[in-house]
Amino acid sequence: MAEAKLILIAAPELIPALRERVGEDEDVLTFADSEPLRALETITAHRPPVLALERLFAASPRGAALIARIKADRKLDAIEIRILSHDSDYQRVSRRQSELPPPTVREKPAQTLDRGTRRAPRSRMSEDAAATIDGRPVRLADLSEVGVQLVGLEEMRPKQPVTVSLGARDSGVAARGTVVWARVELSRKGPTYRAGIDFTDPDRPAIAAFIKAHQER
Repeated sequence: MAEAKLILIAAPELIPALRERVGEDEDVLTFADSEPLRALETITAHRPPVLALERLFAASPRGAALIARIKADRKLDAIEIRILSHDSDYQRVSRRQSELPPPTVREKPAQTLDRGTRRAPRSRMSEDAAATIDGRPVRLADLSEVGVQLVGLEEMRPKQPVTVSLGARDSGVAARGTVVWARVELSRKGPTYRAGIDFTDPDRPAIAAFIKAHQER
């Protein structure tokens, strides 16, 4: 593949308009917004000077995950990430964390709830800890008596009501809950979805027993 000076990612129908914006004479390689993993492989291998993302894609979960992966890889620090609009002159550069100003120090910082699980001790769970969410298998990351962090193949959205089942179907523990936060994570195996869930009616003694039996040693 010829070296590209710029990689552009957008919905297929928006690529022609954006192609005109970045310049027809530029060495541009384009990817549809449905193939961020292919784009990530090319970006990692060839490290183009500029990565241009259409504004709507950049604001989507897949776009945000792609930006986060690139910013987390120090080998890609030299890449400039531009956010463009297909129907206006809007353009901005996505700044890296190291370029952002330090946070303002407050004498009394606001108290926050740590994704629904800081109200009780959290435990990392072993890989043999079986669980499902609305009947679909998931992997438990950590668990407390009032909430859980898990990873699955199906998309999850904040405020989504769910039922989490821990253990075997006939003898396990079930708890209704609400998705507090969620994000998509990209890997070579494909996208996965990580979410934090706040239980609404937990059987705390039963969950505590499950944690004791399946926590990571």
